[in-house]
Amino acid sequence: MTDPRIAAIPDIHGHAKGEHRPFTEERPLAYSARMLFLWFYHACRRLSPRFLMVADHANYLTFEDPGAVSTVRRALKLAQAGDLIGAAETAGVDLPHAAAVSEGMRRGMRFAIGAEMDNDPRARPDAQNIVDALRPDGIIRSVHFVPIQHPEKGADWPWPFDSEEFIDLYETISTETLWELYTAKLFDDLEKLPTHIAGHFYVPATLGRWPAQKTLEQYEDRLLDICHQRGVAVEINTRFLYRDRPEDRKKKYLEANARLIRKAKARGVGIAIGSDAHSPKDQGNAFDVILGLLDDAHINELVFPVAGRLARVALRATREHLEAQAQAGRQPAVPGSSITGYGRAELGLPEEEPVHREGGRATRESGPKKRAGDSARTSKRPTVTTPPAASTSRRSAESTSSATKAKAARVAKPPAPEKKKPARPPAAAAKAKKSAVKPSRPVAKKAPPARKSVTKKSSSKSGGGKKVAKKVSSKKAPVRKKPAAKTAAPRRPAKPKRTAAAAAKKSVKKKKTAAKRR
Repeated sequence: MTDPRIAAIPDIHGHAKGEHRPFTEERPLAYSARMLFLWFYHACRRLSPRFLMVADHANYLTFEDPGAVSTVRRALKLAQAGDLIGAAETAGVDLPHAAAVSEGMRRGMRFAIGAEMDNDPRARPDAQNIVDALRPDGIIRSVHFVPIQHPEKGADWPWPFDSEEFIDLYETISTETLWELYTAKLFDDLEKLPTHIAGHFYVPATLGRWPAQKTLEQYEDRLLDICHQRGVAVEINTRFLYRDRPEDRKKKYLEANARLIRKAKARGVGIAIGSDAHSPKDQGNAFDVILGLLDDAHINELVFPVAGRLARVALRATREHLEAQAQAGRQPAVPGSSITGYGRAELGLPEEEPVHREGGRATRESGPKKRAGDSARTSKRPTVTTPPAASTSRRSAESTSSATKAKAARVAKPPAPEKKKPARPPAAAAKAKKSAVKPSRPVAKKAPPARKSVTKKSSSKSGGGKKVAKKVSSKKAPVRKKPAAKTAAPRRPAKPKRTAAAAAKKSVKKKKTAAKRR
């Protein structure tokens, strides 16, 4: 069974512009959004590698590259958001291609676009400006040429030492000289130029040229010192392992990389793995061999360039990673326009205007319009009270100073002593209390005795018995006046009295209307 960790190894070195041509036939080749999208599509179809970066050579750069990179990044965001039609139309691919990339990204696959910057003399003078416009996720710094004294072309001729087309020059240039020139140029570039990853350090040994063991280890230590100082990772390149090479050379190459991995871990330098693929079929090739070296060195984390920084990727979940993931899950997600959290501007889409549906919440909350002249009408909805506006009056300097002095005087002035009342004897206090309460009694019980006197009179006239009392009350009922509530506080103005003629006229009108109805 294949180890699932192999798919988790990031591949940071791939060339979407195709296989190397003969040295004299190599020309700049422009990116297209379709080319880049299909490069990622092949990885999504296999679901491996899960992290993949394109990094083409500097001599292939063109002015069209930044636009194509921007377009494919927008297409990848649309695919991740699930907009298959938008992704397919943006990248110029078929719908099944967009569906495969979308499914891969939903499963956690991530893609980056960088550049491999070397000292190729065929690169444009403004190649760095093109790279800056690309906004690369990562830059791989490498060396493929060294200046030598050519027997026919003279001094300072750039020699592509890793190309078999120029292997005859090894008879003129020794291996020690080659490694000395190579490391001098590489170390100088790493110290001065923008870099995220130092690419394939053992590239001079492609054709079997190795320096003395002691000298080689000194170069390795110097490389790791610079990488540690500048925060740069080192690449373990696997292209040599899956190409047609003698087994003894592959064995020595593996030994050198295993030693570099152990040293990098001891120095705290990040490790990146690159297939150096020039075809989609070579993506992630020979990663199973490298996984054995990582296990021997007890390395679980690798680096992958994302937006100009080196992100860490774990090959297997440990307690530390599970706790970090749980902590990230507890944090509230930032709302976005899609499942990815990207805003519409990041996805290259126009902003949406809020749509109000009839009868919706927004319509109900707006409330009915007030009628003209109906200021007294009240609404059922509670009104939101706004705090009173702050006073806009301004004090003059004199009034402010006088107020401050008055306040200070009030604070400084001691409180006046309270006047003590003379103590009274207990008997006098009791008398005063009775005299204070006594006047209130006749006022409170003035009305009830009047009612009792009325009832006594009625009972004396009747000569006793409830029936007689009822008769007396019925006789006196007509004499009672109308309730005081109607006459005491009339709310409406009194109407003028009607004359007899007006009353007669009104009665005649009522009769006529009744006759008409019949």
